Amino acid sequence: MQDAIIGHQQILEQLYHAIASNRIAGAYLFVGVPQVGKETVALHFAKSINCLTQGEGACGACLACRKADDGNHPDLQIIRPSGAWIKIDQIRELQQRIIYRPLEGVRKVYILTEAERLNLEAANCLLKTLEEPPADSVLILLTTNLEGLLPTIRSRCQIIPFHPLVAADLAGHLMERFNIDEGRAFSVATTAGGAVGKALTLLQEDADFDEEIPEIMTASDRLDAFRIAEKWTQQPEALDHLVTWYRDLALLHQGAPTNLLTHVHHEAELKQLTGRYSRLQLQSAIKAIFETKAMLQRNVNTTLALEVLALKLLRRP
Repeated sequence: MQDAIIGHQQILEQLYHAIASNRIAGAYLFVGVPQVGKETVALHFAKSINCLTQGEGACGACLACRKADDGNHPDLQIIRPSGAWIKIDQIRELQQRIIYRPLEGVRKVYILTEAERLNLEAANCLLKTLEEPPADSVLILLTTNLEGLLPTIRSRCQIIPFHPLVAADLAGHLMERFNIDEGRAFSVATTAGGAVGKALTLLQEDADFDEEIPEIMTASDRLDAFRIAEKWTQQPEALDHLVTWYRDLALLHQGAPTNLLTHVHHEAELKQLTGRYSRLQLQSAIKAIFETKAMLQRNVNTTLALEVLALKLLRRP
């Protein structure tokens, strides 16, 4: 059965066309937020290149596809960081292997996850291969941070940006595939920020975000803020979820139809809360959450950043 990929249809069509026209680039750079689907598409692309049926996309059933799924196809290798970095020894091993012809497939495919974590030695070493990649090989680099890669590496790859899905579209896919109700699907899609992988993880974990209105929206005591921030350190995805609640308040504040709400079954409670916030306060709250999320992507003191956020969001008596 052909791989079922949610979204990214234009990217898939672009990659299928490259295979059909025998114009596969020597190196690709897939760029996008975490869990947006980069690795899933990269694996599907690798399987499609060497699929024995040679149809559009990997069939998922032939021997080559099954070997790729089992992680034992001799012409497909995934390179992940060893500890904090992708190290030079890993790239040297790639270079030693890539010069040989494929053993079973049409091309040898190497997928490097978290390519922004190439240390300087490894990056410079990889650059030599990117300058003259063997004709029967493909390198696919995955990154969440384009600026984290050397400009010389970026310039030698075909860059393909991956964008999160629109929440409504992702919710539709989730309802169709997993037979869940609309409210649940939209809540998961919104909490995941349109990132397919994150949405699937939330469903797998059976995460429940709709039990009650987040405590930070009703708390007014500084000690409560610190306690709530401590909970966030254990559940960082709570910030994504929190945005959906403030977004609902902002919509209600503007008089938007209630069917646009993510947490529509909490409409009455949300309407009561709306009067306690100005539009500027709601905008500032959403901005503060996104700024904190961006800070957490860097090497900041997580506890301190979340405590500052909680204090900013704390309702003033």
